[in-house]
Amino acid sequence: MTFLRHAPRHVHQTVADYATAQLTALGWLTAGSVPFGLDPVTIIDVRPFVGSKLDNHIVPGVVTVTLGNEAAPIDEELGGPLASQDYPMFVDVFMELDSAALALAADLKDAFLGRHATSKRFIPVIDQATETPVPGWQIEFDDVEREAPEHPFALAWHSVHVTAHCYFQEVRY
Repeated sequence: MTFLRHAPRHVHQTVADYATAQLTALGWLTAGSVPFGLDPVTIIDVRPFVGSKLDNHIVPGVVTVTLGNEAAPIDEELGGPLASQDYPMFVDVFMELDSAALALAADLKDAFLGRHATSKRFIPVIDQATETPVPGWQIEFDDVEREAPEHPFALAWHSVHVTAHCYFQEVRY
């Protein structure tokens, strides 16, 4: 059994790294291979809130990966150590054209659903200090949805909501 201190941070970065890898494989991050002849996109690991100092980072071609408030862990086995915990993730796509934002968000949705040749529904949680998988920790991507939220921005915004459903061996002392 492995206790993972600061688990939300490791889960968040694991999902951000997964999204980056998928967008790289699909050509969104490499000049000359971006679908529709667009410029490469940039990924940041948190969505700046309107009115914050980081608000100027919301520009066309930015993808943000933000961790929501995780749920309490629940026991998966009666008397056993298997537990799970849900981590809501929000992957926001900001583009100049709505059609480009929709295409990128659809690619991300399909990546979380395991529909691309390089994508998976289950991935290991990566320890960000050692860059190795955490023994016994697994993420299942669940409840994947895409939407175009109401927003105050002068650009196209689509959002992919995904639950990183983590399974792990609960450590109790």
